[in-house]
Amino acid sequence: MNYKKTLKRTLLFSAAFFMMLVMQAGCSEDSISSISNNNGSGSDNVSLSVKTGDVTDNPASIVIDEAKALITEVEVEQEPSGTEHHIRVSPFVVYFNLNGTLITVTTGNIPAGLYNKIKFKVHKPEDNEPIPDPEFREGSSGNKRYSFIIKGKYNGISFVYKSRKSANIVVVFPTAINMQENTRNITLLINPSLWFKNGSVEIDPRNSGNENLIDDNIKNSFKRAFKDDNKDGLPDDN
Repeated sequence: MNYKKTLKRTLLFSAAFFMMLVMQAGCSEDSISSISNNNGSGSDNVSLSVKTGDVTDNPASIVIDEAKALITEVEVEQEPSGTEHHIRVSPFVVYFNLNGTLITVTTGNIPAGLYNKIKFKVHKPEDNEPIPDPEFREGSSGNKRYSFIIKGKYNGISFVYKSRKSANIVVVFPTAINMQENTRNITLLINPSLWFKNGSVEIDPRNSGNENLIDDNIKNSFKRAFKDDNKDGLPDDN
């Protein structure tokens, strides 16, 4: 009897120990997966920052109070091979600081080397895609998925402009950026004064007939990108 009791206790202990190992292995896999897709993991060596131009350059009839974009698939291209390295894959929201202050929006890890361009997508979300800001998706209609949202006033009357277009953006660096193993920063300049203009003519953001022009203006407002390790909004010497 004692032998049977001892054997039973041994089997129970072994089963419990095995379950504990399985649970720990599951936790480890989740942790690794999270780190590989989570910026700020401690191994990141590059950051992406955004700086807007002076909003006082906007048309006199336009006051912009808030602007935000849903971004995904940020990557840089290595020269001369053309190899692409992701900084970020999962969607994230850029809340533009309209007073011209530089803000860091995401980080990642890339190999050392020369890079000549940055690519990303201003992204209209899919129906079942998790997003950090629910305002980019309304209800169940596929026509109410947005990539860029601007709030403000036109001639004193409030408006909310929501772009329904996704856009692939490519910005070439003025000179190739030499990324070393230590931390680097890339600053992207945005020009909001272009959003509601047709040449020198102001356009009404409330008029649906202006949507294609405004969407093109948003895409074209991503003007420059450069190495800016001290994050002062100005290009560094390479």
